[in-house]
Amino acid sequence: SLREAKGAKMTIFRFMAGALMLATAALSQAAPDKSIESNEQGTGYSLEFSYPAVIAEHPALQQMVLAERQTQLTQLKQWGKDWVSENPERAVETDMESFITWQTVANLPRFLSLTKDIWDYSGGAHGNWWRSSIVWDKQLGTVRKPIEMFVDKQAFDRVMHERFCEALDAERARKDGQEPVAGKDDAEYWQDWMERCPKPSELDIILGSSDRKTFNRLAVYVGIYTVGPYVEGDYEIDLPVTANLIAAVKPEYRGVFAVSPKSAAKARER
Repeated sequence: SLREAKGAKMTIFRFMAGALMLATAALSQAAPDKSIESNEQGTGYSLEFSYPAVIAEHPALQQMVLAERQTQLTQLKQWGKDWVSENPERAVETDMESFITWQTVANLPRFLSLTKDIWDYSGGAHGNWWRSSIVWDKQLGTVRKPIEMFVDKQAFDRVMHERFCEALDAERARKDGQEPVAGKDDAEYWQDWMERCPKPSELDIILGSSDRKTFNRLAVYVGIYTVGPYVEGDYEIDLPVTANLIAAVKPEYRGVFAVSPKSAAKARER
């Protein structure tokens, strides 16, 4: 029935959102932030939207987030209108659905690291989801992608590519039960895209913190279809912040980065 189908979709999304929250929590030791939620439903569409209350402390950031919500809502309404026009006999169904969840990863004195998870369903066998990340500069009132805090993409990849590929291959092996394979680079993409290892700088970098003072945790998010089929899902690969990585950070931001606790402990053991 329609109710059962909608219930199944909601269950899948809630499970997926919970898993994503656990992955984000691994990058931060901050207490969960209260959420501001707003839901809207009309003929042929629905939108569930939430963001942490800390965003409201920064009016320009909140304005940006709410503007994105309005853009998504406007698009959903149009899709819903088109859906009802083309399928009048199914007008009572809500086949254009979006769930958008912003989360706080790290709240430092100057910077706020955030992720945005989106799940869309527009009919068919399943919905699609993806994750993106930003860093808000409280001092300047500006937003940037985490990769922009590094000298350039090449500098980031020189330090992280090999480690990322090894960790990604290990996670692939864990998911499919097969032995790890050496990650292939972009030049070999069309030979076997399910074994490729993309450059981490081309993916979403998520900056986290364990001390609420510095970025000493980092993850690379790999979305669905990027390195494997839909059923394989997505990946969030945790990688250490090392001295070599900090050297690749732009000079004006290096003071806010610190070596990961585990990496620092290993260095002391040597």
